[in-house]
Amino acid sequence: MNSTTITISDRTRRELLRVAGELQSKSGKKVDYEDVIQYLLSRSAKDERLLLDAVRPSGRSSAQIREGLLKGRAEDTKRDEDLERRYT
Repeated sequence: MNSTTITISDRTRRELLRVAGELQSKSGKKVDYEDVIQYLLSRSAKDERLLLDAVRPSGRSSAQIREGLLKGRAEDTKRDEDLERRYT
């Protein structure tokens, strides 16, 4: 594997060391900066996939989504009122 030198701030180095410590603690084996960076990059890709899943079109109109949200809010309000009546 080819290697290269990069320049990072002391703050970034400390954060990388902190993450390295967490990874080392979880895995029980020594990790290096390469391991830490690969781990962070894989988490970034995972987070991006989660975001894309969250914003993917659902096939419902905004009116249908609004109706569902209002219905859920009404159910929450009713549940809160029932709990208050029961415990006051």
